[in-house]
Amino acid sequence: MQKAARHTLRAVVAATATILVLGACTREERKEVRTEAKQATNAAANVVDNAALTTKVKAALLADELVKGTQINVDSNNGVVTLNGAVDSPAHKEKAEQVAKGVSGVTRVQNNLNAPTTTTTSSAPPPIPPSSMTADKKDTVTAKP
Repeated sequence: MQKAARHTLRAVVAATATILVLGACTREERKEVRTEAKQATNAAANVVDNAALTTKVKAALLADELVKGTQINVDSNNGVVTLNGAVDSPAHKEKAEQVAKGVSGVTRVQNNLNAPTTTTTSSAPPPIPPSSMTADKKDTVTAKP
């Protein structure tokens, strides 16, 4: 209880000092102080908003069964969400972006997730290795049966 009383007393002393300082200032100086205070408050609010949005997107990714949210790093700045990390497939990368876009407050998603690329296989028969080729007397090459 004493600790809370000390904090309250300190706040009262700081507020009183601020009032006395502002009282001694000119009207323009008080206006400048108010403007700076508003800017500082807005900057702090943006930091809180960004942190809240990052948390909401991360929670949505963790809640999704397809996306492995633990592999994804989320950052946000003024509604723009950036996804970094590695996922298991291109489908997971796309799903993570869709989940992030579905969160309220997200204006754009920068998807920097890494996913393995898929390769297509050819249906052509494999080439005959050179070791199974022989030359006959006419210098033509034939395949061994």
